[in-house]
Amino acid sequence: MQALGPRGYGVLIVLFALPNLLPVYIPGLSPIFGIPLMIICAQLAMGLPAPRLPRFLTARSMKRTDLLLIAEKATPWLRRVERWVRPRPSFVTSRVGERLIGAYGVWLSMIVIVPLPFTNGPPSLACLIMAIGLMEEDTLTILGGAAFGIVASFLGLSIIGTVFYALIAGFNWLFGLP
Repeated sequence: MQALGPRGYGVLIVLFALPNLLPVYIPGLSPIFGIPLMIICAQLAMGLPAPRLPRFLTARSMKRTDLLLIAEKATPWLRRVERWVRPRPSFVTSRVGERLIGAYGVWLSMIVIVPLPFTNGPPSLACLIMAIGLMEEDTLTILGGAAFGIVASFLGLSIIGTVFYALIAGFNWLFGLP
């Protein structure tokens, strides 16, 4: 992380967003990767020069086989995306813009943390797209990720709201409440 400096934000956001994009649902996976994603985005929003992870996260390690599996699955997709991404600096890629991206990433990662099916993939993808744009200073990619994040937010919040409403209705039915 020290070697990457400010670019470390994009790399870490990609690293913590990718596992939530795997085509299988693994219960409990979203908070494990969503919390560090939120921490990294919060640091970006605060304007720290380089990302830092808390000791309880840096003391843990990921199995090499798991990391290789994630990299193996992600590499073809990232290569396809890299063909379209190129430097297009603007206000969005400025220091203030990066802080706004970080704040928006915190919002999206809060949705990622909710351990419900289909609530973690779309916001993770939005974070990943914005992170790629951040690393390449590509305004269009960042704005595309932000636009997708709006759709992901509506989807995630509608699922969360529906589950919450169903739980309340079930509770009321169970206890005979109106």
